[in-house]
Amino acid sequence: MDRLRRPGLVLLLVAFAVIVLVVQFTGLTDRPPGYYIDESSFSWNAWTLAKSGVDEHGRPWPLFFEAFGDWKTAPYIYLLAAIFAVTGPSILAARVVSAAAGVLTVTFLGALAYRTTRRVEIALLTGAMALLIPWTFEPTRLAMEVALMPALVAGFLLALHARPPGSGHWSVSMVLLAGILALLTYTYTLGRLLGPLLALGLVVYVNRERWRPVVGTWILYGALLIPFVAFYLASPEAALVRLNEAGYLNRPLPEIAGTFVAQLLGNLHPYRWLVSGDPNLRHHAPEIGGSMLVGVLAFALIGLVVAIRRLRTEPFLRYLLFGLAVSFIPASLTLDVFHQHRLIAVPVFVIAWTIPAQDWLLARGATWGAARKGIFVVLAVAVIAQGAWFQVRYDTVARGRGGWFDSEYPRLLNLALASGADPIYLEEGIVPTYINAYWYGALQGVPVDRFERLPLDVRAPSGAVVLSSVTDCTPCEPLAEGGFYRLYRVP
Repeated sequence: MDRLRRPGLVLLLVAFAVIVLVVQFTGLTDRPPGYYIDESSFSWNAWTLAKSGVDEHGRPWPLFFEAFGDWKTAPYIYLLAAIFAVTGPSILAARVVSAAAGVLTVTFLGALAYRTTRRVEIALLTGAMALLIPWTFEPTRLAMEVALMPALVAGFLLALHARPPGSGHWSVSMVLLAGILALLTYTYTLGRLLGPLLALGLVVYVNRERWRPVVGTWILYGALLIPFVAFYLASPEAALVRLNEAGYLNRPLPEIAGTFVAQLLGNLHPYRWLVSGDPNLRHHAPEIGGSMLVGVLAFALIGLVVAIRRLRTEPFLRYLLFGLAVSFIPASLTLDVFHQHRLIAVPVFVIAWTIPAQDWLLARGATWGAARKGIFVVLAVAVIAQGAWFQVRYDTVARGRGGWFDSEYPRLLNLALASGADPIYLEEGIVPTYINAYWYGALQGVPVDRFERLPLDVRAPSGAVVLSSVTDCTPCEPLAEGGFYRLYRVP
């Protein structure tokens, strides 16, 4: 701690903290512009919860939130509800929550690096990786639950290193580890599989002296999952709807095995990591290149090599290896290749594996010490240079990505409101229309009863003003259109 009190280091830490805050909290409402329907869904349910204690369907204090045939997880919505109770409905406030999660990811990984190596330079570079990698940064631009996942995974690794099973106050360790695992499981749909897998990995800590705290952690974690198990037993299809829709587990076993291997290889493909990134344009801006920085991946590969000899004696390194491997499983059980959000735990473990590499390269008095330090400097410069280029490029590119985030919707809604039509009819076609109307209406103080949702295949009455996502409204009188939506009047 004495090193951290030196004036030069204090200034360096303050400067880094300022950079992190500026990068994370700049441009939250216009990079990207607009607000995707999933963001509106999270925010609208959070607002109804803050205002009336119910979700959009009138269910009081639910564990899962039904929307668009899916069931959204609760922690992020309850967190937004707490914020909205103070600020009122706000796009900025919602995205600040995600940006704050990004700050926590940087902090936790930097703290893990310092605990592991006691070197400030390694802590700062590790934190910079978490800040600059597109894979971990881009989700913090969106008001969606996936933004919390890197912080939870990083927080779990920090807690595991600080309070491993069997350490001093192992009851504290049990509560801490089980609590974070439960949050991981409840926070994101794919966390329902990732959480149990990460819990299973604690087996690497089992020995004659430490098996009780590991088993105790599992028992406590299982107890925290009782509400989810009850929900699953009551609504098994609802609990697994996302995996059933996006996955292939209903196929014959040989086909399941073949598809899993193909998906896993696709998720491991270096071209997607370093060049193309996630093909979903709401998750990733392809103009900036891949989802991972070359220097970070090089550091991680070095870390995997130099730590092989320590795996037998250091359970934390064994856990990092296990965690990296199982982080690919949930996404590989779905049919989308390299889905950046479903692979969100992967970059956290990759960054964690850079720590032993950095420590080895900077080891004092080591053989070939000058060469090692030279490699460290080259890779560190590569990380900072490519990461900075990404941030500058993203700042420009993201401003023009509004079409993927329904940025035209507010204009069409304002035209509908200005028409004086009451009610304004909402017609669903290729995407849901109602949730944006409810959310943007809340931002302007427009009551929900000003809108009326049309059942499928039902036409609005003559003279009605309709906000729709159908591709063909014939016969109709077009008024305006933008993105996936059009505004028209029924003749």
